[in-house]
Amino acid sequence: MSDLNVFPTMPTGSGTAAGDFRRSASAFPDPFFDYASTQMPRSLYDVLKWCEFIWMTNGTYRTACQRIVRYFLTKIELEDASDDEKEKYDEFLNKQVRILDVLSYIGDDWLCYGNSFTTIRIPFRRYLRCRKCNHERSLDHIDYKFESWEFRATCPLCKWTGAFERIDRRSVEQDKIRIIRWSPHNIRMLYHPVSHETIYYWIPPADFKREIKKGNKFYVATTPWEIIEAIKADKWFKFHPGVVYHAKEETLAGIRNAGWGIPRIMSNFKQAWYVQVLKRYNEAIGLDYIIPFRVITPGKGAGSGEVDPMLHTNIGSFLQRTLGMIQRHRRDPASWNALPFPVEYQALSGEGKDLAPTELIAGGTDEFLNGMGFPAEMYRATLEVQAAPMALRLFERTWVHLVSTLNGWTNWFFDSVTDILNWEDLSGRLQPVTLAEDIERKQIQLQLAAAQQISKQTAYSPFGLDWREEVRRMFEEEKFFQDESSDFQKEQGKAQQMEQTFEQAEQAATMPPGGGGMPGGAMGPTPAMGPAMPGGGQPAGGTTPADLMSQAEQMAIQLIGMPYGQRKSEMLKIKKSDETLHALVVSQLERLRASAKQQGGMQVIQQQFGAQAS
Repeated sequence: MSDLNVFPTMPTGSGTAAGDFRRSASAFPDPFFDYASTQMPRSLYDVLKWCEFIWMTNGTYRTACQRIVRYFLTKIELEDASDDEKEKYDEFLNKQVRILDVLSYIGDDWLCYGNSFTTIRIPFRRYLRCRKCNHERSLDHIDYKFESWEFRATCPLCKWTGAFERIDRRSVEQDKIRIIRWSPHNIRMLYHPVSHETIYYWIPPADFKREIKKGNKFYVATTPWEIIEAIKADKWFKFHPGVVYHAKEETLAGIRNAGWGIPRIMSNFKQAWYVQVLKRYNEAIGLDYIIPFRVITPGKGAGSGEVDPMLHTNIGSFLQRTLGMIQRHRRDPASWNALPFPVEYQALSGEGKDLAPTELIAGGTDEFLNGMGFPAEMYRATLEVQAAPMALRLFERTWVHLVSTLNGWTNWFFDSVTDILNWEDLSGRLQPVTLAEDIERKQIQLQLAAAQQISKQTAYSPFGLDWREEVRRMFEEEKFFQDESSDFQKEQGKAQQMEQTFEQAEQAATMPPGGGGMPGGAMGPTPAMGPAMPGGGQPAGGTTPADLMSQAEQMAIQLIGMPYGQRKSEMLKIKKSDETLHALVVSQLERLRASAKQQGGMQVIQQQFGAQAS
């Protein structure tokens, strides 16, 4: 588990071939012995640091890696599970674990370091038990101190003070399950070259160990006790077999990597070095050659007959007055300045645009990323060129090991979760990208499903749809539609009935009544009308407007309770007998209808006046 030499030295040999090699090497410089080779990291842990540095400082490379990983992240297809189990897992994976986010981070670690170490943190609760009365309290509900690797507190029940017994109980809370990604800088491995069995160790960071030894409650309360014991013994923490999932970038069998993955970027180290050299000198050009350096010098005499003023001028005075003039100009650009002698102005440098190796940097970057297996359209994200089917298939086959790694991690996660939560066993995988993105294939699958040659679930899955869930939703929508239609029809029926009632009430005011008892008729008094209305043409002599209004109100009350035909006939008689009284009765009828509308429409009319349906 010491530092590993990842890259071998230059090959050597003997015989004629080796002699020819040495003779050519003596005649010409070795083309493989370049400056980049001298800077290549030899230790695996130096490789990890260098890869991390490139990831954090080269935005183009980092973005290209992230796009590659996320290109293959599709919906997870659950297999070997019932509908209820699939629904439960979908809820758990998408809302609590956020599985696609986790897979993207694991893919980033895998592309950056060539290795990814993950474990699942099983939630637990830590309790303290009094050694005298056996009373238990969780750490959140007792005041304690962590000293000399023991929990000391005062029992809230028996008031005994001393070292309490620690008890950790496993919790089955789903939302407390965490996926931990371990830093490869702190991982060490014991690898067997024949059986390929591996034991994983974790080196606790110095700052974390310091907080544990200080008894920091935030760290002590949630740290597994096995890790605390390893810190106490000042040893590495050893993981139980099968707990760690190690996703790694496989390399050639001849490289002694001791079980580690070798980052793909190391095969392009020299190209990355070349691009960085160009960027470094481009930065120097930007600092020194972009903005010209301005110089003011004393001017020479105009001709041989003129005396050069600088022959009689102190250079120090010239510099002082020139610099003072520049300072005044910066404070007030509109100021006037005067010099007793002519000056000359020169601009030095400023040719940075011609010197900047922009084309070399662009070409070197393209070659570097292409060597990593990143198509130009992918890392540039132009979305302007559609790759040919063969090129797209070749790209997907190039990264098939990435998909296999993510699928392997997914099934390992399912196995671990089913053991922790005692759920039904199942397996899953990422939906193939070609299946998810190939429009022509989607159409063929839909046609086969319509012809009952394949299942509808198979045809709908490329669209990210669950056929069973869609059937349930269709029935829910149909039930919702029927309920809403029924409610709408009821509301429409009530509205039509109310409108019809009001129309009948309005028509009753204009149709002539059919019986007597009203002025000018031979009907006589009726039970509905009460006492007979005054007959004749004109109202009785001496009738005041107040009496006429009272009479019109009484007649309106009697008329509004009549059927429509009878009310119309009586209104016609009143109009022939006395138009003034007729107008007042109409006004009173409209007032009664408006009042009845506000109090509930015709139902109120029926209750108060005994109106009959006409």
